[in-house]
Amino acid sequence: MTAKKPLLSALSKTLIITWLVITGSCYYALMFMNLEMVTSEFGAVENIMYTEHGFIENLQVFLLSLACAGFIYNIRNAEGYSRDITLFLAFLMVAFIVRELGLDAISDTKLILFEGDGRLLYALPLTGLMFKALFNYKFYLKYFSVFLGAPSFQYLGLAAILYGVISRIFEKNYMQVTHSGFWEESAEIAACLLLFAIGCRIIGSDLKSIRAKIDG
Repeated sequence: MTAKKPLLSALSKTLIITWLVITGSCYYALMFMNLEMVTSEFGAVENIMYTEHGFIENLQVFLLSLACAGFIYNIRNAEGYSRDITLFLAFLMVAFIVRELGLDAISDTKLILFEGDGRLLYALPLTGLMFKALFNYKFYLKYFSVFLGAPSFQYLGLAAILYGVISRIFEKNYMQVTHSGFWEESAEIAACLLLFAIGCRIIGSDLKSIRAKIDG
């Protein structure tokens, strides 16, 4: 009799527990420690726990920086499409870090998904890598199921949903809850934990596995 595969991997369980601990601890501090209220750069009165450059946002920057370092470390052994993917993700982390630090708010101009002159740190290489992927779209479409079967790309898709959908629901107040800014940042913390796990734990082995399946 074959052993039943667990619904969640050990890494997934660890990430969920870590997110619950972070969110629970921060929520306790928010509700019971009488933390300072400040006016954000957008004029909103927010708790120092989740305001711009507050504790949760700084924690996001820390996790994204570790993820970026992990991707850069994995570039050394990557080649071909593996190198392109890892390099793209490294620059994407730079884009998120710039966004969280507010370096993208120097001007009101827009390019791709981000605002301001801080985009020059990442926009050109990201654009170049995206165009390169588009030129090779037949390859990526052919092996789409292989890439999608790797945990790294499953985590990446979930991080995109957390960043692009869940956090926006709270940011735009589509769901009326107390401290919506806190829950927005909490969703982004979950996304950052996933990106950290990809960059520092599984991207290297996943790309090797993908290459073995494609070459085999």
